[in-house]
Amino acid sequence: MGKLVAILFIFISISLDAQTVIVGKVIAHSGEPVNGVHIYCVESEKGSTTDSLGLFRLECPIPCTLEFSHVNYKKETYKLNKSDAPFVITLRNKQNNLKEVVVTALPASGRILSSIKGIERIPAILGEQDVLKYLATMPGIVTTNALNSGIYVRGGNSNENGFLINNMPIAYPDHLTGILSTFDPYILNNSTLFKSGFPARYNSFLSSYINMRPEPGNKHEHEGELTLGLVSSALKAKGPIIKNHTSFAASVRTSYLQHISRLYNRSMDDKTNPNYMPEYSFSDITATIDSRLSDKWRMTAFGLFSLDHMKMKISEHVQYIFDWHTFSGNVNVSYTPNANEQWDFQFGGKNTYSEGDAFGSVPMGGGNRNYALLGQATYSRRLSDKLNLNSGAKFEYSRFETANKSDDSQNLLIKSSDKDFNLYELYLDINYQLNQNFSLNVGGNYQFYAGETREHTFSPRAKISYSVNKFTIWADYAKTVQYLSLYPYFTVKTPIDIWYPLAKGTQPATCHQYSIGINQEIGQLLSFYAGIFYKDMRNVKDFASDIQTEYSALSNRQIQGKGHAKGLEFDLTLNHHALYMRANYTLSESKRKFAEINNGKAFNPPYDVKHNVVINFSYQISPRLLLNTLWTFSSGVYTTFPKGMVIAQNITEFNDDRPILIPVYTDRYNYKLPNNHRLDASLDYKFGGKNLLFKLSVGAYNVYNQSNPSFVYFQAESTDNLTKIIPKSKVMLPFIPYVSLRINW
Repeated sequence: MGKLVAILFIFISISLDAQTVIVGKVIAHSGEPVNGVHIYCVESEKGSTTDSLGLFRLECPIPCTLEFSHVNYKKETYKLNKSDAPFVITLRNKQNNLKEVVVTALPASGRILSSIKGIERIPAILGEQDVLKYLATMPGIVTTNALNSGIYVRGGNSNENGFLINNMPIAYPDHLTGILSTFDPYILNNSTLFKSGFPARYNSFLSSYINMRPEPGNKHEHEGELTLGLVSSALKAKGPIIKNHTSFAASVRTSYLQHISRLYNRSMDDKTNPNYMPEYSFSDITATIDSRLSDKWRMTAFGLFSLDHMKMKISEHVQYIFDWHTFSGNVNVSYTPNANEQWDFQFGGKNTYSEGDAFGSVPMGGGNRNYALLGQATYSRRLSDKLNLNSGAKFEYSRFETANKSDDSQNLLIKSSDKDFNLYELYLDINYQLNQNFSLNVGGNYQFYAGETREHTFSPRAKISYSVNKFTIWADYAKTVQYLSLYPYFTVKTPIDIWYPLAKGTQPATCHQYSIGINQEIGQLLSFYAGIFYKDMRNVKDFASDIQTEYSALSNRQIQGKGHAKGLEFDLTLNHHALYMRANYTLSESKRKFAEINNGKAFNPPYDVKHNVVINFSYQISPRLLLNTLWTFSSGVYTTFPKGMVIAQNITEFNDDRPILIPVYTDRYNYKLPNNHRLDASLDYKFGGKNLLFKLSVGAYNVYNQSNPSFVYFQAESTDNLTKIIPKSKVMLPFIPYVSLRINW
């Protein structure tokens, strides 16, 4: 063991030869990364190529001369005198010197990349900007209501999306409602969402994978940001820990919306039919460290902690209380022996805890805890200019603890349904450039699941694309599997819903997805994208009952069924100097079918959105003034309407002799909600000097005050000889004006 430590120390501390591994990134003037740029070192006569994030690695002596070439950009030459930090090269368009260059090949590959430039083109609602809000403006991706911060990709459920940091799975850090940020773009502004053509390394979720890469921080000087808003405030910083060697980036945020809500609720005059605001608060801490241990070794670490509490009062006698928190952390060590090879060794963990109570109606209470340990090793090798290989192995141990109530004295769950599993995984990806126009990606993912049931799965992947001039057409196929399902606490998704592994005798959910698409650049300003997809899903999970008062026998209620999703996607983007406009439309259908639900008839699940339209308009009025608007329209989703009521007595906590009417449910998802549409707008003004830069944002959420229902419930209203069940909705987010101030130094 001592010899091994000594050898590792030598590798980390000493450069083995005069060659240095250079790390860099290539972007266009728009800030978007450029894929497929060829980098050539004149001195060593070696070359490399950028990946989908614009990143490259190249082994050559220092100082050196680097040449950057791409079919759509002017050739650039760069003299590099030191390699103490990654550097960024900006390419100019080959045809002319436009300030903005649109990189539009990303949707055609089934991948969507986010950048700080794209995120800043959508309104900063209540001062908050977010990766997920930006991704939700893309074709094939929708949101449902303000209570749900999740995204739904190509007819799939929101719990069928995998979130990763540096390719390591993380816990779902849900902040409630669609206006509050989940991931802080100060650190997490570069992400890749895969909605088709998944690389073989991604599995265990059916619909999509969102891989985020934290900012490495500034290794030369310190910088910071202070954000003051109506809902929350944040303090953020980046800078060197060891100059030119190790850097950090950190963000601490907290909200105070709950104080505003309490004041509003106390002033409520109409106690008979009140419209209480939810008393919601959140805090989170995000931090990352990046260290260049040597020319060949690099270490990164990431951590995210979130804490949420909400009390939602329906009436004087009915209220819900939710608490949840998450933690995710991982460490990655990279070894790059030369320009053609890279090893990555990663270890991480994640934990979630949630608890909920309902008072005044049917008493409900429950909580759950889930924690996991993860490890993986990956190896990438460039065999030639046309052939790349990526391979790896993973391991995961997960444990789930659920209960119907908590022990307040010890702050521990009363364990009543504990499960765990081990997951072992191997994968291989081969990327081959057949010629100048054709490229082929093939791969496979093998998994062995060991829990209450044991399953071996193999998931093949294949994609072929053809590009000529500014036109690209592609087709892909991918099989994905999922072992976890989400037990709903209510009839709508909430952050306290319970993750649950495979029950005994069940199989993992599987999805076979087929997609075809085209992408066409029209001149220098316009790009058009169109795609078709079909998803065949088997062994998808649900539970035999909508509402339960305890969680002690979940496995007896877990059921399996099948489903499909299909649709069309269109996107048109205009980018001309100060003007940016994006319009897209998604037509889709999602169906699920279970023998135990609705007498075996297929139904539309509550995330089936048939029509979805997004229009994003951004105009740089002046170098200091930016106008952003975002209009969205989506078809109403389905919920469950009760068919009758029964009378119960003495089941509430308050002392009242009145009978209680309990709804009786038969068919699920039998009531379609109204369509949703909304306009958001913001005006950003930047000012300041050399040391301090100020950004003042003024805007409004839901500009024309559209009453989009956030929470739907049903209430019995009685007359002398008739009782009717009346659907009622709670609009949490009406027209909300706001002002926020951001200070950078």
